[in-house]
Amino acid sequence: MKKDVLALADLKYPQKGCSRETLNHAGLIKLASGIEPLEDTKNAYLKAYESLGIDIINRVPEENAIDPLKDGEIVDLGNGYKKASLGLCDTVMRYSYPFENVDDFWNVQEINPNYHELITGVPHKLNSDVIKRKEKIVEDIGVYYYQLYTTFFMWGVEYLGWKVYMLAAAMDPEGFKEKLLDVVWEESLKLIKELCEVDCPFVFCHDDLADARGPVFHPNWYDKYIFPRYAELWKPVKKAEKKVIFVADGNMAFFIEPLIETGIDGFMFENPATDFDLILKQVGDKIVIGGIDTKLLTFGTTGEITKHVMEAHEKTKDIP
Repeated sequence: MKKDVLALADLKYPQKGCSRETLNHAGLIKLASGIEPLEDTKNAYLKAYESLGIDIINRVPEENAIDPLKDGEIVDLGNGYKKASLGLCDTVMRYSYPFENVDDFWNVQEINPNYHELITGVPHKLNSDVIKRKEKIVEDIGVYYYQLYTTFFMWGVEYLGWKVYMLAAAMDPEGFKEKLLDVVWEESLKLIKELCEVDCPFVFCHDDLADARGPVFHPNWYDKYIFPRYAELWKPVKKAEKKVIFVADGNMAFFIEPLIETGIDGFMFENPATDFDLILKQVGDKIVIGGIDTKLLTFGTTGEITKHVMEAHEKTKDIP
């Protein structure tokens, strides 16, 4: 319920433990809602959220979903992206970038990354009017939140691709700062400020700083070029009396303390890539969303799933 999420935002003990999940399995949505999701997508989702007790909500359809692609089917969208099946809503991945190699990147006079030309792993573009509309649709079922996918670090991934990004940033860190980081910084700040205009008490900011093994750059690089900018990005969030929830995949254990120092209020890390016990030990006084091994939750037996969920509950029952 919305009241429980608002209690969580105040670090109080809600009546019900809050739950966040991304629904995209048509069969599960129908089972939980009693509604065929392709015929009435909006109400199927809302009833499923209510039935399952999901109250931190990141997908609120306003129109009926189009027929999803079949398993294994891939469609070229013609703009450097391809679409593939992932469930009720298809997924999109990028395969072509503005620069074929790092020399092309350095040789161009100036770059002009455009947030609205990127297709990222979120349901829609950041638009405060759209978010407010979806917040109204959800009403008291829960709190709708928008996750900013390209907070700051991820601009390089989404605009350049990993190869050009990592080579350029390692070859000439200061030059890379001037050419890309300083340019996207202004856009990131503008997007953060727009997120502060909506009702949600949280501002969810996503940046995959690590892979499964840990940091992808030398730690000093993050200390110099990323974390000081984070501290600046969070200022409008604090001014709006909201809380920053930092979202990331990969093994983030190395970054927990530096992120706390930037002013993070909560964490949503992929588990088990980042050890959940370590997270609770270091940030037990913060908001923590996690604790579930998604692979086990998807493919485990009923007994394994029940045991795993109850273990996560036991570890977190004494903290908001």
